[in-house]
Amino acid sequence: MQLAEERRRLIAEAVDREGKVLAAELAQRFQTSEDTIRRDLRDLDLAGRLRRVHGGAVRRASGEASFGQRESAQLQRKALLAQALRPLLQPGDTVLIDAGSTNLALARQLDDGCAATIVTNSPHIALALGEFRQTRVILLGGTYSAQCGAVLGARTLADIEQLRADLCIVGLCGLDSRRLGASDGEEAILKRAMLAGSARRAAAVLNERFGAPTPFFLGTPNELDHLAVEADLPAEQVAALRDVAGGPELIFAERT
Repeated sequence: MQLAEERRRLIAEAVDREGKVLAAELAQRFQTSEDTIRRDLRDLDLAGRLRRVHGGAVRRASGEASFGQRESAQLQRKALLAQALRPLLQPGDTVLIDAGSTNLALARQLDDGCAATIVTNSPHIALALGEFRQTRVILLGGTYSAQCGAVLGARTLADIEQLRADLCIVGLCGLDSRRLGASDGEEAILKRAMLAGSARRAAAVLNERFGAPTPFFLGTPNELDHLAVEADLPAEQVAALRDVAGGPELIFAERT
């Protein structure tokens, strides 16, 4: 019987060589079940070897930035967006903070006691809050993805579905006046659950996220209560967001 490690290595090589693979074809090729192949693809996605899509997997884009690269980019702009979000947190709140480099910038600005409890799926955010004593910090369980900088998977989803947060701050990979988008399928599932289980919902986005192509749908702008944007967001994008019925309150970051 073929070892799982060897099978996954061959799958990753097939994606590198062919650009895309189908789960059904892989199941036949390796004489195993599609459920086994889907688990292989999930683990390879979490390891950053490929991108899992419906029915199979595709090669990751060569220019796709890792979390470490995203974390160190545009630090001043992210800090200003984080500053705009800070007043949304209130003492006594249970706050769910999604993984993401802008949300990490927010965590680094928070004071102990800013909320009763902060829950996150990001080890980086949990570590940034690690010295807190008045605010309880909870790191969700799951399988860590170095590419996403987050824990993902069924355990993470189950934990989120049991949570009722006063405020969630979700990370977005792209948005326009009709959709909120994510670049990873498992992340999109978690983000939808975060939005569904929270009383108030917020996000912060850099200008380049507007109109950015994202393969996975996670919601619509009117599912957000607050959206922090940069001071120089183009007027046509501001107008498009303000035209969304029941759309979010726009919070403009300070100018640099």
